[in-house]
Amino acid sequence: MTGWSITWIRGCTLLLMLLGMAASSLPVEGRATAPNRTVLVLHSYHQGYEWTDHQAAGIAKELAASAPNAITIPYHLDWKRFPDASGLERLRALIGHRHPRGTIDAIIATDDAALAFAVDLRREIHGPVPLVHGGVIGASARLLTEGESNVIGVTEAKDIEGTLHMAMAANPGLRRLFILRDHTESGTALDLEIDALAAAGRLPAGLERQILPDLPFARLEERLATLPPDSAVLLGTYATDRDGLVLPPEQFLELMSEKSSAPIYGLQEYLLGRGIAGGSLLSALEHGRAVGAVAAAIVTGRSIASLPAERPESVVRAMDYRQVERHRLDLSRVGPLDRLVNKPFSFLETYRWLVVTVGIVIVVLTVMVLVLSFALRQRRAAEAALLQSNLALSQSRRDLQARLEELTASKEALRERERRMRLVAEASRDIIWTWDIEADRRVLSGRVMELLGVDSLIINSMAAWFDRIHAEDREQAEEALRRHLSGELPEYRTEYRVRHRDGSYLWLYATGKALFDDQGKPVVMAGSYTDITAEKRQQDWLDHLAHFDPLTGLPNRLTLEQHVDRLIADDKASGHARPLALLFLDMDNFKFINDSFGHKAGDELLMALGLRVRRGAGEGPFIARLGGDEFVVVVHGSEAGEPADVAQRLEQALAAPFLVEGQHFFVTCSVGIARYPWDGRCFDDLLQNADTAMYRAKDSGRGRICTFTPDMNRRVVERVRLLSRARLAFDRQSFSLQYQPQVATSDGRIHGFEALIRWTDAELGPVSPDRFIPVCEDSGLIVPLGLWVLETACVEAVGLACRGIGNITMSVNMSAVQLAQNDFVPRVLEVLERTGLPPNRLELEITESQMIGSLDAAIDKLNALRQAGVHIALDDFGTGYSSLTYLRTLPINTLKLDKAFINDVHRRSDARSMVSSISRIAHDLSRSVVAEGVEEPAQWEALSRMGCDLIQGYFVSRPLPADRIDGFLAAWEERRASLPIVSHDDVVVGMSSAGANRQPNGREPG
Repeated sequence: MTGWSITWIRGCTLLLMLLGMAASSLPVEGRATAPNRTVLVLHSYHQGYEWTDHQAAGIAKELAASAPNAITIPYHLDWKRFPDASGLERLRALIGHRHPRGTIDAIIATDDAALAFAVDLRREIHGPVPLVHGGVIGASARLLTEGESNVIGVTEAKDIEGTLHMAMAANPGLRRLFILRDHTESGTALDLEIDALAAAGRLPAGLERQILPDLPFARLEERLATLPPDSAVLLGTYATDRDGLVLPPEQFLELMSEKSSAPIYGLQEYLLGRGIAGGSLLSALEHGRAVGAVAAAIVTGRSIASLPAERPESVVRAMDYRQVERHRLDLSRVGPLDRLVNKPFSFLETYRWLVVTVGIVIVVLTVMVLVLSFALRQRRAAEAALLQSNLALSQSRRDLQARLEELTASKEALRERERRMRLVAEASRDIIWTWDIEADRRVLSGRVMELLGVDSLIINSMAAWFDRIHAEDREQAEEALRRHLSGELPEYRTEYRVRHRDGSYLWLYATGKALFDDQGKPVVMAGSYTDITAEKRQQDWLDHLAHFDPLTGLPNRLTLEQHVDRLIADDKASGHARPLALLFLDMDNFKFINDSFGHKAGDELLMALGLRVRRGAGEGPFIARLGGDEFVVVVHGSEAGEPADVAQRLEQALAAPFLVEGQHFFVTCSVGIARYPWDGRCFDDLLQNADTAMYRAKDSGRGRICTFTPDMNRRVVERVRLLSRARLAFDRQSFSLQYQPQVATSDGRIHGFEALIRWTDAELGPVSPDRFIPVCEDSGLIVPLGLWVLETACVEAVGLACRGIGNITMSVNMSAVQLAQNDFVPRVLEVLERTGLPPNRLELEITESQMIGSLDAAIDKLNALRQAGVHIALDDFGTGYSSLTYLRTLPINTLKLDKAFINDVHRRSDARSMVSSISRIAHDLSRSVVAEGVEEPAQWEALSRMGCDLIQGYFVSRPLPADRIDGFLAAWEERRASLPIVSHDDVVVGMSSAGANRQPNGREPG
C-alpha cells in the first residue's frame, strides 16, 4: 500500500471520528450560580381538567428552560367542581401559614377565579409581589386588577381573523360563511367579535356571512347536509339546542361534522381531530408557555415595566388531514402548519432524517470500502513483486488479512444495526422491550419513565413486571403469555392495568412474539407496550352515558329494564317468585313549571326531586329516571304491603317546598303501582300498567297513590276518547256557560253570578266538568277553553249592566294551568279592556290545590291582578291543605266554604262552631265569606247568624242559561220578601271592627 493512500485513509477516519463526536455531544453552557426564587402558581380548576393541565405544562416547560432557579409551588382552587367561598378561605389560611410574607418572589394565576384569589393574597399577606396572569380575557383582567400595581398578564383571545384567512386559502372559491352557535351569552359574543373585525376591515373580502337558525340537533344536521360547495362553517359555542337537549362540545361536533357538506372551522385546539377542518386555534399549552416566558423574565431579574407590551398569540395553525381530504381542500395554499393530524402514517416522512442519515452513512462506507479495496489491490501487487520468492508465506498473510477485514466489517455492521435499533426505540411513543427467557432478563426502552415513573432497571425481569400488573388482570396476562410460549397462539396480545409509581394505574396494550430454537423451546421474545388509558376512559364514559341519566345520575330506562329482567329471571330460576313492584312517579304540573321558569330551573328541580326520591325510598329499592319528570322505583323481595309504604315515604319526602333560583315550588307526584306477576309477567307490561295506574292517580285529584287494576286500561281508552271529543267540541263551539246566583244574607239582594261551564256531547251525552276539566288540563286545551269562558262571562256581565242590572259581580273559575302561564295577567286585563267590564266587577276563583308549583310566582300574579282592581276568591276552602297561612299571605278578597262544611250546619253544633270560627278569622283579616251548596232554609238562617256574607246553592237557584237570568231576577224580587233575613247586629260571630263595617257583599266601603 502506498504512503499517500494510507495517509488519506487515516485522515478520513479521523474526520469521521470528529464528526461523530460533534454530533453525539451536547454543548454545556456555563451559568452563574443564581439564588433560588419561589413562584406560587395558582390554578382556578382541578388537575385532570384539560385546559388547566395544558396551561400548567406550558408554564413548567418555559420556567424550566428559561429560569432553572425558579421553584414552583402549585395550588388548585378546584373552582369548577367546588365553587365554595369557604374553601377559598381555608386555602388562603393554609398558604398564609406555609408561605408568610417575604417568602414568595412571584405569583402566577391562571383563569379568573385564581386571579381574583391572587389579588386578595397580595393585599392580605404577600404585598405587591409581581403577579402574572393568564387564561383571562382582557376586559375581565382589567376589572379584576383595577388599582393594582406590579401586575402583567397574557390575555386569552381567539384568532377569528387567522382562521377565516386559512379557510379562504384552503378553498379559493369560498363565498359564504355560516356561523354555527347557540343563543347563550358565549354564543352571541362570537357575533360581536366578527362584527368588530368587519368594522375594522379585517375580514376577507367577498365573504358573505349568515347565521344558522336555532334548530333542534336533528334539524341542524339536515341543514348542514345541504350547504352549497362554496360554503364553510365557523363553530362557536353550541351546547344546547332549541328543545333544551344538551350535548358535550366534542360529541356535538362529531355528529355535525359527519353530516355537514361544508368544512367546519373552529377556534379551540381541543376540538382538533374531532370534526373541525382546522383553523388558527387557541392552545392552552402555548398560552401557558407565553405566561411562563413572562414569569421567567421577572424571576431572572427583569421588571414588569421593562417587558414589551405585546405578547405572542397563544394559537397554533393546525388542520385535520381527514377533513381536508373529505372536503377537497388545497392544503398547499394554507401555508406552514404547526400541527397536521389524522394523516396516514408514512415511514419516509416520519423518519426522514433517519433515512437521510442512514443513506449518508452507507455512501460514506461504500466510498471507504472502494478506497480500501483499491489500496488493498495495490498492496497485493507490491507484495507479489517484492516477495515472489515466498509465495506460500504471502498467501497465508493474505488469507489472515482477509479474515481480519471480514471480522472488522461484521463488527461495524453489528454496531450500526445496534445504533439504528436504539434510535427507533427512542423515537417510538411506546415502550419497546426484549426478554431473554432463559435468564429472565428484560431490556426496556422508550417511554418507561414517562409512562410508569420508574427506571427501566427496576423492572428488568418478567417477575418484577408481573408484580406491577393489577391483581384482577394478572391471571389473564399470564395465561395469554403461557399460551403464546406454548405455541397455542401465534402472537402475544392482551390488555391490562399496570401500577404507576404514585400508586395509580394506567391501561397498556401488550404485544409480542417469541423466537424458538430447533427443539421448539422459546429462547427470546420482543414486543411493545402502548398506553391506551385515554381510550379506556372514553369507553367507560360512553358506557356510563348509555346506562345512566346525565342530569340526575340515576340509572336510565335501559338499565332499569335490564335490572327488572334479571330479577324476574332469577325468580324463575329459583322456582318461586318473590314480591316485585314498580312504582311509577310523575310530577304534577311539571310541564307548566318548566315552561314558565325555563329549562334551567326545570333541570335543577328535577335534580332536587331525584335526591328527595332517593332519601324517601331508602336503601333497598332500585331507582331510575325514564326521562322528563318520570321516575320509577323498584321494590323487590319485601312484604306485600311494602310498595305502598315506600310510596307513602316518597309522598312525605316531597311535602316540603323546593327552593330553586329563589322560588319556592310546592311539588306533588302521582304514583302508580304495578306488581309482578299479577299485573304483568315482563318489564314492558309492568311499566305500561304502572304508567296507567299513575294516570288514574292523576285523574283522582293528583298527588295520589293508585295500584293497577285490569279495568284501568278501559279507563285509559275512555280518557283518550274523551280528549278527542273535547277537542272536537271546542272546535265546534259546543261548550256553553250557565250562571248560578250569589245572594247577600243581610238583605237578600243578588250580589253576583258564578259562571259554570257545561258540555253535552252528541255521543257521550252530558259530561260532568269533573271528567273533562282534568283531561283538558293535561292536554293544554284548558288554556284556550278558559280564555273563552272568561271572555263569554265578561260579555254576559256587561250585558246585564246594559239591561239596568248594575253592581253585579261575575265570578269565573281559573285552572292551575292557566295560572302557570307567563302571560296570564296580561290576557285577563286584555279581556277586560276588550269587553268593557270594570275590573272590580270581575272575581277570579282559585282553589287551594292550585298553589302546587311556585307559591311565590302565584302570589305575584294575583297581586298584579288585585292592584288592577280584580277581586280574588279562594274556592273550596277546607278540601285541600286548609292552611291558615293562606288567609294571611294570599291576596284574596273572598273565602268560599266548601259544601262539606254546610251540609250539617243547621243540625250539628260542631259544624256550626267550625263555620263560626272560620268566619270570625276571615272577617278579622278583612275577607268576606261565601257558603256554597245551600239547599234548605234552615241552612240559610244558620249561616246568616254565623256571619256568612253570601249564599250560593239550590236554595237560591240552580245554574241558569243566560236567557233565563232576567226571568229569575224578576221572580227573586217577589220571593225575597219571604226570606228569613237575619240582621247582622244579631250575628253570633265576634266580628272585629274591620268586619263590622263591611258592605253586604263583604268588601270594604267605597
